[in-house]
This record gives sequence, structure tokens and C-alpha cells, in this order.
Amino acid sequence: MKSLRIRLILLLGILIIGSAALLFLTTFQAALQNANRMFDYHMEQMALVIQNSGLEEIPWYSSPNVENNHFDFVIQIWNKEGAHVYQTRVYRLVPEQAKLGFSNESLDSGQWRIYATQNDKQIVQVAQNVSARRDQAISFAVRTLWPVIPVSFLLFIAAWSVVSASLYPLNRISKDIAMRSGESLDPVDVNGIPKEVQPLVQELNLLLNRMDQALQSQQRFVADAAHELRSPITALKLQVQTLARANDEVSRSQGIGRLLGGIDRISRLVEQLLALARHEPLSQQIDLEEVSLNSCLEQAISDVLPLMASKDIELRQGKNEQTCILGEAGSLRILIRNLLDNAARYIPEGGIIQTDLVQDKDFVVLKIQDSGSGIPRSERGRVFDRFFRVPGTEQTGTGLGLAIVKAIAERHKGTVELDQADLGGLLVTVKFPSAK
Repeated sequence: MKSLRIRLILLLGILIIGSAALLFLTTFQAALQNANRMFDYHMEQMALVIQNSGLEEIPWYSSPNVENNHFDFVIQIWNKEGAHVYQTRVYRLVPEQAKLGFSNESLDSGQWRIYATQNDKQIVQVAQNVSARRDQAISFAVRTLWPVIPVSFLLFIAAWSVVSASLYPLNRISKDIAMRSGESLDPVDVNGIPKEVQPLVQELNLLLNRMDQALQSQQRFVADAAHELRSPITALKLQVQTLARANDEVSRSQGIGRLLGGIDRISRLVEQLLALARHEPLSQQIDLEEVSLNSCLEQAISDVLPLMASKDIELRQGKNEQTCILGEAGSLRILIRNLLDNAARYIPEGGIIQTDLVQDKDFVVLKIQDSGSGIPRSERGRVFDRFFRVPGTEQTGTGLGLAIVKAIAERHKGTVELDQADLGGLLVTVKFPSAK
């Protein structure tokens, strides 16, 4: 059952009906007990009145149409010799003379309640069929409980009204959200919201806030990507036009070379843009598994090794402790590869790059440093911004490498810090929570 309103009303209705049934049962039991006490008292009083009447012998009496007589009691009298001298009506099956006092007898005509008393002259016995008592008790209980039916109906209507009023804030919230446009991500008003519903509304507002951040991030990403792609595409268009006007083989060869270089730069930019989009903090959650950071470091080194070899860069591997973190191997490989690629591109030929991988208490720490010129302290806070490049940088790049590194680190609950390296250049420290 998906409707909370119907579920609550049904539960309250069942509770009301159950309470009414319990009230009827308890009232019926009380009515039956009171009826038994009342009828026992009447039987005793009738027997004593007849016994003390002074009548020595009563002629046999039988009223006409006795089978339809609705008198509940059967009075029987025996004389001192034991002869049956009187009976109020003729039953086909009536109790025989019973023991003195109260007793119960079971006959084919039903269960009988009997009271018998005796003096020197006669034995008087008053009997009543138990079913008559039960009918009187049921009649009394029904007369007592008939107001319960309209009261239960009124309670059911009251429960419906209370449930509807209690769910009104939820209906208001749903109408508020339903009337919004697709771009309206303002928080839901919490005024008048019950205390029990406030956590739900607060979580909804947090979700709307995250969606707003994701939408703004996407808009910035699209704007930045369009801005960064415009320049190389314009350059490619000019190079194609220059190539079309080339008259000799040398000019055509130079034009083709510049065109291929421009295509390579656009391909790298698109690749970096896709990597950044995949590793945004608000994008789809990653599947965490135990990953050896040592293996990711080795694979990243193999990716960047050709560039290092072309610039005669020396790679030093310092501490290389066996480490393991929870994450995604492919993303971690991209993170390390971007750091190594940046170091290799921005240091002069014959430079040095050193990597260290250590286990520090509850964290795994990756350090990559180089012998380049580093990044000025005033610019270190901005290099993680998209498409930002340190002024005066001669090397070509997309300005996305460190932005991707930071995005991947944050998705793995890690941190990235920049500092001055012992080798003279930049020291990048990435710290991840250990899987252990």
C-alpha cells in the first residue's frame, strides 16, 4: 500500500473497531454476570415467598397455552411425602427435584439454573433456562452499546480529518515543487513544517543545493570548454586556409605539420576535458575497491617514460613502501600520470623527477618533486582552477592537469598540497586514507 494517508486511516479504523469490539465483549461479560446475580436473587426471593406463604397444599395448576407462555421461571412444589403438587407450566423436559440451594442441570431442553429450599411441609424449587439469561444479557449489552456505533463513525471521520491535516505540509511541499520550473532550485520553505518532517525537508534542501552546485559547475564547464576550444579551432581554420594557398611542397609540408600539431593539442584538450568531467566531485559515485598505489605509480611512469626519455630527464624512485587504498585504479593512474607529465613538461632538459610512496599512520602519502623552477607561492592557490596557467609559462598546455588531480583526489577523500621541493622545483604531496 503506497498511500500513507490510506494506511494511517486504515490503521486508526482497525484500532477504533477493535476498541469497540473489546468494549462490547467486556460489557457483555459484565451484563451476563449482573444478569446471573439478579436472576439468582429473584429465584431465591420467589422460593422463600412461596415457602413462607403458609400454604399447606396447592392444587395442581396449569395455565392455558402454556407452551407459548413467556414467563422465564418454572416453579415446582413437592409436599413432605415427595409428591409433585404444583408446577407453573408444563415442559416436556424440566428439571427433576434437585439438591437444596443453587445448582446447575444439563438436560435435552438446555442448561438450567435451579434454586431449591425446604421446610417441614414442602419443598419449593425455582428453575430457569440459562438461554433466557443469555438473551437478557445480550439485549442489555446491545441497548448499552448502541451509541458506540455512531461514536465510532464520528471517531473515524475525526481520524480522517486529523490525518489529512497532519499530511497537509507534505502536500504543500509537493505542490510547491510541482509548480517550479526545471531551473528553480531554491530551498523549500520550512516554516510551519512539523518537527518530524523537518529532517526530510532539510535533506531535500541539501539535495537541491547540491543539484544547484552541479548545474552551476556544468554551466561553468561548458562555458570554459567553449572558450578554450574556440582559439585552437580558429587556429586550425587559419592553418587549413594557409595550407590551401601553399604553392610549393615545402610550404605544404610546413602547413601539414602545423595542422597536425594543432590537432594534437585539440585532442589533448578534449581528452583532459573528458577526464575532468568524469572526475567531478558531484558526478556519478565510483565503485571503491582495494587498489595498490604502487601498481598505479608504475603504470603512470610507463606512460610518461617516453616524454622523460626525449628530454633526458632522470627519474629517481625514493621510498616505495607497499601501500593500499580504497579507490578506482584507472582514476588514480590518471592522477599520478598528470603529476608526472606536468613535471616532465615544465622542467628543463636533463632535469630530475623523484617519487616517494610511504605509509604514514592511517594515510598513504605520495610525493612527486622536480628540479624545475616551481610555482610562485602567490600562484599556488590558483593553479587548481580550470584553464589557469602560470603567467610567463612557455610550455603549451591545457591548464587542466592540476584541476583533474584535485578532482580525483577529492573523490577519493584525499588532499593535494604544493610546496617547495628539496630539488629546487615543485613538491606535490597527495594524501589518501589507507585501506587498512
